[in-house]
Amino acid sequence: MRRIYTYKDGDKYPVEEFLRDIDDKLKRKLEFQLAYISDERNPFTEPYVKHFSTEKYRQMYELRLKSGKTMVRVMFYEHHGEVILLYAFYKKDKRDTGKALETAYRILESIIERNGRITEEHKKEVKLYDKRGTVAWQDQAFG
Repeated sequence: MRRIYTYKDGDKYPVEEFLRDIDDKLKRKLEFQLAYISDERNPFTEPYVKHFSTEKYRQMYELRLKSGKTMVRVMFYEHHGEVILLYAFYKKDKRDTGKALETAYRILESIIERNGRITEEHKKEVKLYDKRGTVAWQDQAFG
């Protein structure tokens, strides 16, 4: 299983705070997609995940959520089985992705070690399942 973390900035969790406020239908989709990407047998491919191919951003991915006309994107980074959610936003325009990608890249550059790992003080694990294997992320992470 891949471990999923949210970016931590001091005592704030910007992605977690953003995702806590999305509507219930998007939260259910988020629950499914986080469980999907946590399983290392599942590739990071569309429709759930987009990989950026340009040189500067090729280590970045985008989790894609849609409900009706509302689109939420979560930029993330993966390294050796650890996924860190860096930046989340409502996508309203094509240019939003470029701005968010640059923001996520700046965050990543500020928290990454030379070996590609994320420093411990900048991440908090998202618990997707409780002891019984039941999805529990809403109570423990974004709920």
